[in-house]
Amino acid sequence: MTGRSEKGSCSTPPIPRADMDDTHPCQLYIWDGRRKTLVAHGKAFEVATILHGMELSEDEVKVTVEEVLVSFALVPMPTDEVYIVAQALQCFLAWP
Repeated sequence: MTGRSEKGSCSTPPIPRADMDDTHPCQLYIWDGRRKTLVAHGKAFEVATILHGMELSEDEVKVTVEEVLVSFALVPMPTDEVYIVAQALQCFLAWP
């Protein structure tokens, strides 16, 4: 994934899709070069390969944030709408 997505991060698909069925709870961490910090709890969509019309790379997974723990932490794959964890609540994001 290169650059920022220009698609809406918080839009809900009108029809349920197969990639929405294979989910599991996850913990979302960021790495600052020295340590790993837990910033949110979410849900991972393991079978999803496309997010906002862009193909996910092999080291990215589609997630949604369900509980924010560190509001002002920067998300690792920002979009035009979401660049801190507080903005990511109930949104779809790519996460390494």
